[in-house]
Amino acid sequence: MRPIFLAAGLALYWFVEYQGFGNPNEMPVWGYGMTVGVRLLSDFVGAWVIVAALQLSFAVGKLVVSYLRGLLVQESKG
Repeated sequence: MRPIFLAAGLALYWFVEYQGFGNPNEMPVWGYGMTVGVRLLSDFVGAWVIVAALQLSFAVGKLVVSYLRGLLVQESKG
């Protein structure tokens, strides 16, 4: 799955599930729309950072495993 789609799905989930918007009658329509847009954008950016961090941790894990395998092979030859 593409990371951007995963981040978008997580952002929409967080946006719908965990955001409290308050009373929309207390602010103008453009302010309410801007608030909703900024919250959705911030959820998307946060989800993208989490997905990128997970990808980085998996890549570092693969690197560590291959390095340890190399050390094990060198040890068994010598």
